[in-house]
Amino acid sequence: MTGYASINFPCPVCRTQFALTEKIAGRRMQCPCGKVFVAPGMPMILPDPDPYDIDVQPLESARQASAAQIRSNPAELYPHHRIRTVTTDDSEAEYSFARDRVVPTLLLLTGLAIRVCEIPYDRTLGRSNLAESVGIMLFQVILAVALMLAGVLIASKILAANFGPVGTALLKLAGIAIFAFAVGAAIVVSLQYEVRAFVVAMHVIFIIYAITFWMLFSLDVQEALLTVAICALLQNAAGFVIFAGG
Repeated sequence: MTGYASINFPCPVCRTQFALTEKIAGRRMQCPCGKVFVAPGMPMILPDPDPYDIDVQPLESARQASAAQIRSNPAELYPHHRIRTVTTDDSEAEYSFARDRVVPTLLLLTGLAIRVCEIPYDRTLGRSNLAESVGIMLFQVILAVALMLAGVLIASKILAANFGPVGTALLKLAGIAIFAFAVGAAIVVSLQYEVRAFVVAMHVIFIIYAITFWMLFSLDVQEALLTVAICALLQNAAGFVIFAGG
């Protein structure tokens, strides 16, 4: 008779133990710490020994040894497949200061600096009153971030994608949105609001989104492309309304 061993497996980051069940075996799951990984597959154990078999000790010993080996290292069930998300190596770091703090902050500050430099040249900001120009710029920045969050929310609902801890995800998304909007605006202003300016800006924003989402989030290809497409569509539509009407 075939059965399953009682197996626990840890989160690769915080080492929280989970019980392996048929419901979660081989599927993506999320630890309370925010780590998304694939649970190991449900291993098959050697058949129970035949009670009428004269010598059952070797089979029982083999079954116990196999179960012990599986508990210690489930990945050895698949010696020809290196499954990255099943590894329990302590060297795998979920949190990266450069990726989760430095890069998003640099994107955000660079985007704001670009928009400030554009104030004298951007007809949507070039007002006689500096305070009014700054206020309009801040509204545009907030709108870009809000559209980014809306796009990510839509993508997460469609694909059940995970973007990590809320605070870290907000910083990353704000940095991406502000930097991409500022670069797109710079292109439109430098090309004097011609139709080709909007076309070029749209493609550049899409490329920025693709690169930054790939760098900052652990998404597969389908999740990344759909998220980028939704966010870029929303931001480009808003940018066209702002600059075409400005």
